[in-house]
Amino acid sequence: MNTNVYTGIANDDRRIEAELQAMGAYDQAQADEPSMLSKALLAVEDFITWMRWKGEVGVYGCRVGAVYARCLESRPA
Repeated sequence: MNTNVYTGIANDDRRIEAELQAMGAYDQAQADEPSMLSKALLAVEDFITWMRWKGEVGVYGCRVGAVYARCLESRPA
């Protein structure tokens, strides 16, 4: 337990500490979790990225040269 001084009287300070401990004052807070909406948006983002990569491999035959190939395609002829 923490040894804080509340009243300066040892017995009262121990009693106050015990009551605070019983009420959960020193419990660790739960870590924040991402919301269901943010999880869904991340899943959609991953799915879109996967679909784009799958398309690049299907069209260009590889993922590595896809950026360069897109640059070549976007240049005026």
